[in-house]
Amino acid sequence: MPSFERLTIEEARTLTRDELLPRIEAEQQYWYQRIHRCRMRPGDDEAFKTFNQILHVAADPVRLLWDTDPFLEGTSTNSDYWQKPLGELGEL
Repeated sequence: MPSFERLTIEEARTLTRDELLPRIEAEQQYWYQRIHRCRMRPGDDEAFKTFNQILHVAADPVRLLWDTDPFLEGTSTNSDYWQKPLGELGEL
């Protein structure tokens, strides 16, 4: 049994990226261990797919690239990216 609570799409929609990142790191470690120790079970593939969907929305590399230039230029970036729930931003 995991020592954390698995993320669901519904829950991820209510959390900000700041709140999600520690949860994602914990669950990522869990999946890494299950995969590399060959301990995946029937049904895990669907849970892993859900986790990956949340991960790819929360850690959007395209958005990171879009925010890099303003950050390097010292201009303000959109703080909603980190401070508003993903569901409120319409991203999940």
